[in-house]
Amino acid sequence: MIFDIVIYLNACLAGSMLFFVSVVSPTVFKTLDNKSSSKFLRSIFPRIFFFGFVVSFTSAIISLYSSKFLEFYSLSFISLLFLINRNIITPKINFFRDKEIEGDVNAQKYFKLLHLISVIFFILNFLILILLLSNNSFDFI
Repeated sequence: MIFDIVIYLNACLAGSMLFFVSVVSPTVFKTLDNKSSSKFLRSIFPRIFFFGFVVSFTSAIISLYSSKFLEFYSLSFISLLFLINRNIITPKINFFRDKEIEGDVNAQKYFKLLHLISVIFFILNFLILILLLSNNSFDFI
């Protein structure tokens, strides 16, 4: 019964991630100019990553309490990636983007690399959540 909370939290997190990618991001780039979209995205990304951390960490703790160790380790990994994305990668992305705007040609390379890593972490988190949700629905493992 209590493990159902983990399933609901995981579904909520996966749905919010999908909503962000499919609705929020395209809308921002279509409706806001570069300066406004940059300001908005710099504000929202740390919040999205923090939200992902809180939800996945809460799910991990409940999974541990429910003795669901596959979920616990998977959700702990997801939590860690959200935390790294928020506290390490995002500030560096912003730093190198600012340097790129100032004319530093080397900064663009670092910006693109860190942005790619951030996107990979986000996709990896989403895929793990989908696998966990599928496993709990169809009992693969």
